Amino acid sequence: MPRFTPHTLFPLFLFLFMTSGLYGQPWIQTDQNLNIVSQEQLRKHVSVLADTTVRGRASGTPGSMMAAQYIKECFRSYGLQPFHGGYWTQGFAIDSGIVGRNVIALLRGNGPNDEYLIISAHYDHIGAINSVIYPGADNNASGVALLLQLAQVFGQRARTGDRPPRSILFVAYDAKEYSLAGSAYFAKTLSIPAHKIIANINMDQIGCVLEPPNDHPEYLLAVGAEKITPDLKLIIDVSNRYYGIGLDIDYSFYGSPNFSELFFQLGDQIHLAQKRIPSVLFTSGIHAYTYKPTDLPALLNYPVLEKRAKLIYLVANDLTSRKSWLRR
Repeated sequence: MPRFTPHTLFPLFLFLFMTSGLYGQPWIQTDQNLNIVSQEQLRKHVSVLADTTVRGRASGTPGSMMAAQYIKECFRSYGLQPFHGGYWTQGFAIDSGIVGRNVIALLRGNGPNDEYLIISAHYDHIGAINSVIYPGADNNASGVALLLQLAQVFGQRARTGDRPPRSILFVAYDAKEYSLAGSAYFAKTLSIPAHKIIANINMDQIGCVLEPPNDHPEYLLAVGAEKITPDLKLIIDVSNRYYGIGLDIDYSFYGSPNFSELFFQLGDQIHLAQKRIPSVLFTSGIHAYTYKPTDLPALLNYPVLEKRAKLIYLVANDLTSRKSWLRR
């Protein structure tokens, strides 16, 4: 009698589920928590963070502080707790007297362990240049909007007594545009041992459908999922099909391993990945409006962003609940 383990059963389940369509319609599961995710909430977050009043959210500016305050108040309203020594923000020096501020919230799990999932997105952009505002709706108000939606779902669950076994850190990084200074400082000063962190999910520029890899507008790029964490690809694929999300998932960044590696190196997740923490970057890719004044909220496709938010929630929920570690 063979001895089955979670690692042997999961691929077997994946095979049986993926081939079920050969003999009829696959079984589609539901999760009532997915109803909390909405286009309206995503649109609201993007509109606030890309509004002219925050003037492009450049690090160290009044607009950046307004954005950080908005993120903090959302975290607070969802029932999360401050993580950094009882403070919501983690200050750090950038250069020339500029101070960056990461915003970090904690959702405590109900398990007896001290294991964590980190979900992150950077909220800064390049601000205004020669009085021209670069709003950064896709880059990266979209990622922060998704971060806040995930925080809302898990926070609302926690209020009903449904906490995940593992804890979750929600991190809004500042100063990505200063050579990833915010995520570098966070990783350097993180008090949680790396072996206690199950994974890092990072989201950056995730709201558009302008560069589909297979001419399928409902797509998502998962950079690093296959190379760094083989199990994570299985979790993404099963969640996508099992719950009927229906996104076209691309793991190769348009079939270019070299550019995929470069893109991964330039993202905030790289600092945790260097600590051997399984890390993935979810994105919809760069496009003609990246770092342009025309990166406006109307550019985003909110129905597809909602699907991406639902899929990433399902992946995060699996990671906080599964009994076994991801392979490293």
